[in-house]
Amino acid sequence: MSPAMKPPANSQKDLVGLNRSSIVNQWRAIADSLTKRAPGNNMHGLVDENKLTWLLKCLAHLGNRRYPYQVYGKPEENNGIFKIHPAAGKETTVALLSDWASDTPESQKVASLVGPVEYSIHLGDTYYVGNSKEIADNFNDTFGAPWPYGDLGSFALMGNHEMYSGGKSYFTELLPYMGIYSGEESTQRQEASYFCLENDHWRIIGLDTGYNSLHGWLGMSPNLSMQLPDEQLAWLRDTVRLNEDRRGIIFLSHHQPLSAFDPSEFRGFLPQLTDLFTTERTVLWFCGHEHALALYGQNTFGEKLSCFTRCIGNGGMPVEIRHLVPKSGEVDHPANRNLVLYDKRTRNVIGGDIPLGHNGFVLLKLCNERLAIEYYDDSTGSAKNLLLTEEWAVNKGSGRCTGVRITDNAGLTHFQEDLRKAIS
Repeated sequence: MSPAMKPPANSQKDLVGLNRSSIVNQWRAIADSLTKRAPGNNMHGLVDENKLTWLLKCLAHLGNRRYPYQVYGKPEENNGIFKIHPAAGKETTVALLSDWASDTPESQKVASLVGPVEYSIHLGDTYYVGNSKEIADNFNDTFGAPWPYGDLGSFALMGNHEMYSGGKSYFTELLPYMGIYSGEESTQRQEASYFCLENDHWRIIGLDTGYNSLHGWLGMSPNLSMQLPDEQLAWLRDTVRLNEDRRGIIFLSHHQPLSAFDPSEFRGFLPQLTDLFTTERTVLWFCGHEHALALYGQNTFGEKLSCFTRCIGNGGMPVEIRHLVPKSGEVDHPANRNLVLYDKRTRNVIGGDIPLGHNGFVLLKLCNERLAIEYYDDSTGSAKNLLLTEEWAVNKGSGRCTGVRITDNAGLTHFQEDLRKAIS
């Protein structure tokens, strides 16, 4: 962490978000206005044209050894399964942001728009390389970092960018901020790069696709055939017991298992997941990595796992509109992966000829068997702008998730005329 910062203590109570009472929140709002630091990066420094900047940022970390993979070492005390509060019958809001930690004016604005939520989750990528300073600049709210901590807890997945520096700062400096720090449960830290956040009807399962996502010369190339670490796979099988539970499943990962725009799909670990199921399951899957907002209809992985995938990698990085060209003009072409709609609206143009799209975030609102999904962008001033809504329901007898309705409020690009294909 930066020289001015004390290293995080072992106890979550010494970190962030302990007291969320009204008085403390008002004081924090005043303090934030005084301590909020200016962003250190801008969008022009993060677009593809500036790959030299990326290389220079990585030079100091080339050849870094991977930090040892972390697990929940005392499962009798903390097994990586976290209980959602409030109790059944009351709505719980979970904010999802991906590719957000870019320390730009846009990422700060997105964070400020999230508003009060019970939980917030970052789906990975701290730019440029997830080192100590970058973790502090984005997540240490004591020193004005903008991450929107939830009232009851926050979590963070690992992306490839945290691994450009070997993952040490992610494990030792980011994770100590993450976990449950309020509610009926005692303090429970996120000790590993995977987790399950659950209530009586839903399970939000964070998958670590970052740790094995790089290979090649000095670990700089994407590993498209990467596998989930054995420790994580054993946790899914023996602790989470995916196959034995019939609650609705929401997968979160940094890397996308499919894409209509980029040939770089990360599908090597899919057989590992499908092998965990002996009965057919339909799940929702939120991912990032690709800097766009895109919704896909049903895709089947193996014989048992059907997924409705949502790419939400537009949290804080440049959304380069010119890259958003589906692989084929034919709707039913397999390469399109059943793409239904995506956002290619232009927010502004930088460098004279680089059109950028909107940044945004997602809110999950859980109440018993119902799930509402709300997508927001940064197109208004201090008020969040609702783009799109979905409603789902889960059958606890079968674990099947069923789409109820979907509404486009913003005139997004419809690759398929029938929007209901995104939920059925």
